[in-house]
Amino acid sequence: MAAAAAMFLAGLTALSSAPAYGLPGAATGRLGPARAEDGPLPAGRPAPGLAPARTISDFPAARAAADAYTVSSGDTLSGIAQQSLGSAVRWDSVYTLNQQAIEDAARRHGYGSSDGGHWIFPGTVLALPRDEPGRTQQASRFEPAPCPTTYGTLKGTTCGFLVVPENRAHPFARTLRLAVARVRSASPSPRPDPIVFLTGGPGADALADISELTEAGINRDRDLVVLSQRGTLSSQQPLTCPEIDQFYAERVHLRYDAASTGDLYAQAAARCRERLTAQGIDPAAYNTSENAADVADLRSALGIDEWNVLSHSYGTQLALVYMRMFPQGIRSVTVDGVVPPSVASPGWTWSSLRESFDNIVGACAAQPSCRQRYPDIGGTFLRMVRRLEARPVTTHVTVEQVGRVKVVLDGGALLNWIVRTSHAPDDFPLAVEELAQGHPERIAEQWAAAWLPGSQGKFAHGLSLSVWCSEWVPFETSGEQLAEGLRAFPELPRSVLAQAPQLPFLRQACQAWNVPQAPASVRAVTRGTIPTLAISGSFDAQTGAQWGSYVARTLSRSTVVTLAGVAHGAFPQPCGASVITSFFDDPENPDTRCVSSVKPVPFTIGNGGAGTS
Repeated sequence: MAAAAAMFLAGLTALSSAPAYGLPGAATGRLGPARAEDGPLPAGRPAPGLAPARTISDFPAARAAADAYTVSSGDTLSGIAQQSLGSAVRWDSVYTLNQQAIEDAARRHGYGSSDGGHWIFPGTVLALPRDEPGRTQQASRFEPAPCPTTYGTLKGTTCGFLVVPENRAHPFARTLRLAVARVRSASPSPRPDPIVFLTGGPGADALADISELTEAGINRDRDLVVLSQRGTLSSQQPLTCPEIDQFYAERVHLRYDAASTGDLYAQAAARCRERLTAQGIDPAAYNTSENAADVADLRSALGIDEWNVLSHSYGTQLALVYMRMFPQGIRSVTVDGVVPPSVASPGWTWSSLRESFDNIVGACAAQPSCRQRYPDIGGTFLRMVRRLEARPVTTHVTVEQVGRVKVVLDGGALLNWIVRTSHAPDDFPLAVEELAQGHPERIAEQWAAAWLPGSQGKFAHGLSLSVWCSEWVPFETSGEQLAEGLRAFPELPRSVLAQAPQLPFLRQACQAWNVPQAPASVRAVTRGTIPTLAISGSFDAQTGAQWGSYVARTLSRSTVVTLAGVAHGAFPQPCGASVITSFFDDPENPDTRCVSSVKPVPFTIGNGGAGTS
């Protein structure tokens, strides 16, 4: 599937899952609230609220330097921070200042704690942080403009820019212009509640996904609003890093796991940061909390009373934070390829890779011809990872648009090749057998093609690093990261397991990127009653299917769907698109009948033959 594969080919996307061992299969289910017997959830500080939340316009005017505020029914700390401090993302400063009062109120109402400010109670008097006299924050606004032509002519679409502060914590921050496209519904009588699309990466340009979204019929009977997130290509200022693109092109010639390769990555990140900061860009302002505030501002600026959220990959992390911080005006949410903020980290990626690997191998075993021809394809693959890590193979292949290319395959490169092949898994057994017989060309060509042509100059690597280096890396030690690798693949050498899938040497790059750690609140578990569809693919090596079930545990009106044999991204698949659009039509009872008919593709056998299910 083009969009999801393109994100990987750029070298990114969001990731993972705990293992779901055994054969891939279709699964649907409705989940209720988490119960005590479900086991503990990771500790976090959910962005606060006491449902039903009031909208920003419902709050009485408040001076930035006001001394106190008395909580009323429906208040949220983010809403109070918006009115008193000019920025909803500063809610945690209100919580910190009033932690004792908030926790005491929670205990008086029979709660063990406020869950980090998630529960606040009417009558609680909150002290408000004092700001500088005259501190003001320019309101976000929408400005119509011609549609960009970067991805071709956008028919039936109106466009413009959402103008927002670069950093809402700073009263005089410069503004950014975020590209927005509103695609008309295919229906002459569209539903009144449009769909807003949040794409992944972090760093992909959502406007590039419009053709895939419309071809899938997502705008069948609703307008589709597409926001190019801050830092991405169609918006100002894009945090693209040609330095990192060049590094990825060079990496195919190098050992994937070598420390010297990691040094080159960190140097490329440092050069990109130096260039961007020289332009006045603040890398610390490009994060999920600011992104969520941008989405909330967009709904208000467009005058939309209520809308539905469709999110993919990193966009699901953004959607879950957005649901916590700004629940008002959200009718329903689809998370496709789920990244739970509470657990996302470099080491978290290992379980998704293992889940995908096991399900691909299991699908081969379920197809008689594949099972007969490749009876131990999983064991062969792991044996080749160990062999290549000990003795890397160098070969030359021809890559379209590039020509003859030198490729080095070590254990880390082969293991990460699973991410690429999960999107087109039909020749996985054949390619592994060829490699074992001394013919690495098929895998080498696919590996090189993933990094050389196509996406250079388009992906915002700077946004990726700003998010990962502030919200993921600081919340996990290198030892914890390695332990996740050992848990997922105990058969493999530590030199392979030391580098997280898709994110090798990220800790070194983060030292060069140098952004502050995000507040722990950004990693909170999202709880609530907003109807939510969690949809995943059983072959997803980036955000494993189990994470859909994980986030649904604390979302009381949730539906979980897994599509067998589908990789990262369900919305471009006919059944996936059908389930999603039926969910938006009826969030309580989506039509999931097609799910049982989705099966893994037949695997290629020998000289181009095909296995049968």
